[in-house]
Amino acid sequence: MKTIKEKEKDLLADFEMLPEWNDKYNYIMDMGAELPLLPDNEKNTENKVEGCQSASWLSVENKDGKLYFKGDSEAILGKGVISMLLNLLNGQIVTDIADYNFDLIYQIDLPNHLSPTRKMGLDAIMKRIKELAGNNR
Repeated sequence: MKTIKEKEKDLLADFEMLPEWNDKYNYIMDMGAELPLLPDNEKNTENKVEGCQSASWLSVENKDGKLYFKGDSEAILGKGVISMLLNLLNGQIVTDIADYNFDLIYQIDLPNHLSPTRKMGLDAIMKRIKELAGNNR
């Protein structure tokens, strides 16, 4: 399995091929379309990501020290961001996820291309991933 940094490098290469931000948004939203559906029973208050304008959920399972996230969002861009981050982080060891600083998000300059409310949602998703990883250390 590839490391976070290796997966990040692959995604960065994909984003570099997309010169316009509309293309990058579409790419992120396309990733969201590939996100497996989160069962309705997991769309609960325990898994809800606080701070997102649109309802979003994240859950995690620890299998032998590796974390596997599931997530969803009512917003198509939020769903895409969740999918992108889960593709990057799923199957990685707990400490690598807990120590990850979301370089990809900043290298593609996503926060500067979001509205203030969407940026708050992005921050909330990243914070929740860190919390879930920290709780599994």
